[in-house]
Amino acid sequence: MLRHRKFLPILFLIFCFSITRYTLHVTRICSAADANVLSDLQDSFARIAESAKPAVVNISSTRIERTQLYSYRSPFGEEDPFDEFFRHFFGPEYGTRKQQSIGSGVIIDKRGYVLTNYHVVERASDIQVALGDGRNKKSYPGKIVGKDSRTDLAVIKIEPKKNEDFPTVPLGDSDKIRIGDWAVALGSPFGLEHTLTVGVISAKRQNVTIQNNTYEDLIQTDASINPGNSGGPLLNLKGKVIGINTAIVSPSGGFVGVGFAIPINKAKEILEDLIEKGKVTRGYLGVKTQDITDELVRSFGLPGIEGALVSEVIQGEAAEKAGVKRGDVIVQAGDKPIQNSNDLRSAIGRTQPGKKITLKIIRSKKEIAVEAALGKAPEEEGEAAAREEAKEERIGITVKNSKVQLDPLGKSVVVSKVEPGSSAQDAGIAEGDIIKEVNNKEIKDVSDFESGMKDAKDTVLLLIKRGTSMLYVAVELK
Repeated sequence: MLRHRKFLPILFLIFCFSITRYTLHVTRICSAADANVLSDLQDSFARIAESAKPAVVNISSTRIERTQLYSYRSPFGEEDPFDEFFRHFFGPEYGTRKQQSIGSGVIIDKRGYVLTNYHVVERASDIQVALGDGRNKKSYPGKIVGKDSRTDLAVIKIEPKKNEDFPTVPLGDSDKIRIGDWAVALGSPFGLEHTLTVGVISAKRQNVTIQNNTYEDLIQTDASINPGNSGGPLLNLKGKVIGINTAIVSPSGGFVGVGFAIPINKAKEILEDLIEKGKVTRGYLGVKTQDITDELVRSFGLPGIEGALVSEVIQGEAAEKAGVKRGDVIVQAGDKPIQNSNDLRSAIGRTQPGKKITLKIIRSKKEIAVEAALGKAPEEEGEAAAREEAKEERIGITVKNSKVQLDPLGKSVVVSKVEPGSSAQDAGIAEGDIIKEVNNKEIKDVSDFESGMKDAKDTVLLLIKRGTSMLYVAVELK
């Protein structure tokens, strides 16, 4: 045994040499593997750009905005005692101006249906949709076929030429996304068409308030999104649309690492309504709810913070008819568990009007079930106010039922708003005008007005009462 000890240093050197060779070999293998992973990832981004770019469009439109031109002031300056008189009785002078709007969109159907944001096409006219770039760039006139302010989504239709099929991008499943997944944004930031940016899914947000607008169920991403990206797709590594880019949070107006997209599954829920009906028909329960806090748990003796606490039941609506009461906690709607008010709003909104839905409620520490036949949700967020008011976008006016006796001859519909640059303004219609007839049919309320306008084509004839005078006004429909 002792005589072999002289070989131990040699054996140790051989062992170290073998370990070193093995380590270098493994390192080379790992380096090669890492390089392959990076190469595959790079190829994924390139494939996404190649496959999706042809179906990502640039949307440009003209929007008429009301603007203050100047304000009457005393010619002798602010120190003149009559300056207040000038400002009070003459006030500012307003005019209109054309403003160019640029956004993005994605073709979701080869027949030419383009999904984009509502705010991209809001009050828009002369919509142009551009495909391709450089010498291959083509432009098509776009027509709004449906829009929904609640989700900030809209669908534009462009007409294919003979035997032309438009390129499309497949829709993915936004319910399967995970925080940390890769995300690819495509669009036209600052008008720079077909710009691709890469990041990850940073978070999932239930409620986000951006520039006084409240959004529900948004995907947060650090893929660079800037003005002009709105309406463009957010894609996964399979090249499928998982969201529609919609907003950024930025103190400077540019991207600072926080962007938001509408989950594509939310768009899927309303696409058929937008394309077929032009608007979204939602169920309506008729309650106002709030999320449950720890303090409310103790006050109401609840088992936990899950559920939507009913703070108000609207008279005459589905909830009241079903026996829902203030102080109830709704914990399930149909087969969907309700964690908060947003869950309830989504569950009810996805259910068609007239359909019955079973609500599980905690009342006085006991669980009960009631069945409610849902009503039809007002199209605008104003709910009760929306029933007293109607907006006719084809001529650019908003009317409402008169709540004061402006017209001694009976009930009336009053023009409450005239859109700048609209055909109604061109025809001379003004706020405060009373509409007595639509195409020779007597008008007593908003419902009569909507019914009369529904049958109007090309031009509508209105009988207007202004002061003590009556006059006919023909207004072109757009």
